[in-house]
Amino acid sequence: MLQFAKCSLLLFLIFGKIINLVIAQQDSIKQPEKAIFILPLVYFTPETRWVFGVGGATNFNLGDSADTYESQAVFGVAYSLRKQFLSYANWRIFTDQNKNLFSGEVGWYNYVYFFYGIGNDVKESDLETYSARFPRLRFDYAKQISPSRFLGFKSVLDRFDFSEFDPLGKLANEEYIGKEGGWNVGLGPSFIVDSRDNPIYPVSGWYSESYFIGFGKPWGGNYPYWEIGGDLRNYRSLSQSVVWANQIATKITVGETPFFALPLLGGNRSLRGLFEGKYRNSNVAFFQSEIRKTIGNRWGLVGFAGVGNVFSDLNSIADGAKLAYGAGGRFRLSKTKKLNLRLDLAHSPNEGMQFYFTFGEAF
Repeated sequence: MLQFAKCSLLLFLIFGKIINLVIAQQDSIKQPEKAIFILPLVYFTPETRWVFGVGGATNFNLGDSADTYESQAVFGVAYSLRKQFLSYANWRIFTDQNKNLFSGEVGWYNYVYFFYGIGNDVKESDLETYSARFPRLRFDYAKQISPSRFLGFKSVLDRFDFSEFDPLGKLANEEYIGKEGGWNVGLGPSFIVDSRDNPIYPVSGWYSESYFIGFGKPWGGNYPYWEIGGDLRNYRSLSQSVVWANQIATKITVGETPFFALPLLGGNRSLRGLFEGKYRNSNVAFFQSEIRKTIGNRWGLVGFAGVGNVFSDLNSIADGAKLAYGAGGRFRLSKTKKLNLRLDLAHSPNEGMQFYFTFGEAF
């Protein structure tokens, strides 16, 4: 494991140097309103192992950069060593003076997932994998109703097709809602407050989003349930080169929630150090904090920690709460546009060390 960590760090440094050479010419040309990166896509997460493909990202402004947030669109086509195929495009676009916000995702996936059961006391011996093929569509819209405040809606559309489950596993031998696959479709209102100085790499300000989505037959879905979510973030500049970022988030589901839509802990965005999908239940809540230190124009270091839990009711929210922590490095892909290459090493008690080599910040 230590040898793998050394190799990952070496690859991060080499990859950063290569990208530095590739885009050096672009940085020498003044392009204040737009930056486009098309690069070989190479990253690692515990859930995918190494992933190879091609990806791109573009940062741009649809108005005066002084009063219009920077927009971003990302796409990729990739294949992982776990035999997962991913094709996707996602976007977060602000129109002139932030009057409108469009965000979402369109993609098609052939993915291998991990399932341990439901709850926060699952056993390692319960691990099983299953394959799912599905198209995915997310389309969200919000209109500015006052400075920094947006009112809109969120939409969800997935169509799951599962391969055969492990005949000795829980999914094949126990009753779980959603085993037959099908359509999972939802729509509902959202409210956003965003006072950050920059939505891609903020150093100051607040962000909050709350939403309420109804799933099921009214929209053509197979599973009737409700999802309520909240996400609150704060960014504070401690010095010219140090930023303190905090996030508290929750997701609550009520009704016939399919097992594949249950809230999760872990992955490369929430409580790094926990294997994504190992802990899932009707509800989730977590808090995470991160110190970000920039070094020169390109490099950076981070330290982070978080605590959270999945739970079936409020009485059990503190039972078996999970702790995760770690550190990482950053390489900025452009001196003028704030898009980072990220390497994180994270750990949770009683879990193995996890490595994340990907793009963008966790939150």
